[in-house]
Amino acid sequence: NENEQENKMLNDESFDIRKAKIEELKRLFPEVVTEGGIDFEALKATLDGDIDAAKEKYRFTWNGKSELFSLINRKTKGALKPDTKKSGGEKAFESAENIIIEADNLEAMKLLMSAYHRKVKMIYIDPPYNKQKDFVYPDNWSDPLESYLMQTGQKDEFGLTASYQDKTGRLHTNWLNMIYPRLYLARNLLRDDGVIFVSIDDDEVHNLRKVMDEIFGEENFVGQFTRVTKKAGKSSNELAINHDYVLAYNKNNSAELNAFIHDDEGFKYSDEFVEERGLYKLNQTLDYGSIQYSISLDYEIEFDGFVFRPGNVSKDEMIERQRRNPKSDFCWRWSKELFYFGLKNGFVFIKGSRIYTKTYQNAVISKNGNSYGVEIKKRTKSVSTLDFVENKFSNDNSKKDLSKLFDENVFDYSKPVELIKVFTYLGTDIDKQDIVLDFFAGSGTTAHAVMAQNIEDGGNRKYILVQIPEYTPENSEARKAGYETIADITAERVRRVAKKLNYKNGFRYFRLDRSHFRVFEQMIHEKGKSKEEVLKLLRMSMFHDNTLMANWTPIGVAFEIGLKN
Repeated sequence: NENEQENKMLNDESFDIRKAKIEELKRLFPEVVTEGGIDFEALKATLDGDIDAAKEKYRFTWNGKSELFSLINRKTKGALKPDTKKSGGEKAFESAENIIIEADNLEAMKLLMSAYHRKVKMIYIDPPYNKQKDFVYPDNWSDPLESYLMQTGQKDEFGLTASYQDKTGRLHTNWLNMIYPRLYLARNLLRDDGVIFVSIDDDEVHNLRKVMDEIFGEENFVGQFTRVTKKAGKSSNELAINHDYVLAYNKNNSAELNAFIHDDEGFKYSDEFVEERGLYKLNQTLDYGSIQYSISLDYEIEFDGFVFRPGNVSKDEMIERQRRNPKSDFCWRWSKELFYFGLKNGFVFIKGSRIYTKTYQNAVISKNGNSYGVEIKKRTKSVSTLDFVENKFSNDNSKKDLSKLFDENVFDYSKPVELIKVFTYLGTDIDKQDIVLDFFAGSGTTAHAVMAQNIEDGGNRKYILVQIPEYTPENSEARKAGYETIADITAERVRRVAKKLNYKNGFRYFRLDRSHFRVFEQMIHEKGKSKEEVLKLLRMSMFHDNTLMANWTPIGVAFEIGLKN
């Protein structure tokens, strides 16, 4: 009805994670719902044997963990305000299908939750590794938005404040309190068939594994990939540490990674089937001497006036071998029926006294009942946890990626484009408009990788980047080149990549700020007004100066209402 429509249209709050979890419980266990709430005793009875009643249990905890759910469930009163200038103008903003957000990622994900809940196919993040510096994410449990606005200097005219503080960066507790709520929200953005990849090193890999086991479930662990960081160089007098890791988890264990196309140097021959089947390689001879012997596979092959026998023996030797019936000896790898089908359909190559089988890139012999057929399909191989130890995935190549775009050294410790390209290929579908999210965007490598992969395979993937406006160091090359924040570098890199690749689809740029609505801002501090009073006030003064903040814009109001509803 009309009142319900007004309530829905004028919702000023971000997505309610806690309510969504309760609704999910109600859907899974309708029998435990009583008077609109969850009967915990009924839930325990329903689960019965699956509840661990032991007093002492294995738990992963730390100081501050219990307060994190208050932080996660607290709704934000902020808004993502469009910046059409940084998007390349109003027309570019209107046509773009990708997003860059300048914001604290915790607040940004809360504001994206209504529109993108269970919509993101793949997430890649490269969070702080917990080295000698503190984080740029000093969360405030009482008011995260206020913390962000103070941190970035949006409450006064002095601009951004310094990002780093001293002496607290190596505390595991700080890092855990930073990463846990962000991964928790990330899981809610992932599709049911989604996958997340997280880069990390030795400092926190053990803690990250435990956090992700808890949030995503141990059963959804995909793998821990080892990545080469550099081929040479000492980390200390005792040891050279030349690798870090990428952890991968599914949203649920039914999701699968794509397989690589099996394309090695052996595929170098062509025949009359090349257009349909691709190139082929001579896999091996049809006979083999160290497999389990079978009389049914020890037969004569007549072809073009010649007779072939396994092991190139005489007929008497073959008869003697059949009489002995050894455990292992020469025999054919294929049955007689399969051989003649393969010979007729181009899967056999005869050279001199030897018979070889062909392996095509895009075709295999299939069997249906007692008959054989040719199936056209790309030959694939699974990803290995050691696939990323090649030099092309090292930090040397990430520097080269940036040097091709910038004359100055504007960013340290970015990841190579090739690494995230591979994850994009593994975790998304070519034929769909899959969304890839990176909420620790840094220099924007993820957007670079998504664009490059789309160009390579004709995909239509979209990206969402979130980067806090972290100050660049005062005397750095980046600052001298005019980049005041890391977010400035992020956007500029994406522009330059798009130009270099002739990539037509641009991005919409947003920044986190307070709500456009004055009454909503007041409601943060005034607890006496009911929702009905707020709605009445809005109806009376919608789009009047006393309702909207001084810097409101029509497009900003539209996006705030749209995202929150």
